[in-house]
Amino acid sequence: MTAAPGRIAAIVLAGGTSSRTAPAHKLLAPDATGLPMIARTLRAATASRADPVMVVLGHREAEIRQAALQGPQPERPPHFIIATDHAHGLSRTLAAGMHAITGDPTITGALICLGDMPLVGTELLDRMMATFHAHPGCPGVLAVHEGRRGNPVLWSRTLFPALMAGQGDRGARHLLAQHAPAMPRVAAGEEIAADFDTPARLAEFRRLFGGS
Repeated sequence: MTAAPGRIAAIVLAGGTSSRTAPAHKLLAPDATGLPMIARTLRAATASRADPVMVVLGHREAEIRQAALQGPQPERPPHFIIATDHAHGLSRTLAAGMHAITGDPTITGALICLGDMPLVGTELLDRMMATFHAHPGCPGVLAVHEGRRGNPVLWSRTLFPALMAGQGDRGARHLLAQHAPAMPRVAAGEEIAADFDTPARLAEFRRLFGGS
């Protein structure tokens, strides 16, 4: 009898200071419907097959937690954790998320999502997870558009210790340099590179989703 595939967690990183859009915090910014960016991002994650969905908070954590819970509530609500050392860089926020799941042996992969990428949809997340299950032993799965990789990235449990050991703002770039050649690719659109890191881009976000 074939063993059932392990679970894949989604870890949404939402602990940064959003300094490039100051004084506005991008994750709190509303779209055209009034839904905050972090809540819009979470809609895709909580509707996907990811289990569990973890949100890693840090800077202005109470406000972002409240914003994340606006709008219709999913059947499987996200879990919130605090990266107490988030000020030391993105890698520590990522490490906090990894620490929260690494003790569960049924979780065999982690889909790392960025809180400021609300255009990434559920369908892409599910295809990445299906690809991971279809390639046992791979170090993870990449989303690519026109040959260029973007976010999210799915990592195998074998790399959880390395993800927890990162330092500074480099995230997992050093692991991508090492393991990307062995990671299956999933075709995606421009959304995998569409963040909202400047005031001009934030103004664009405020006009999105008006028809949803």
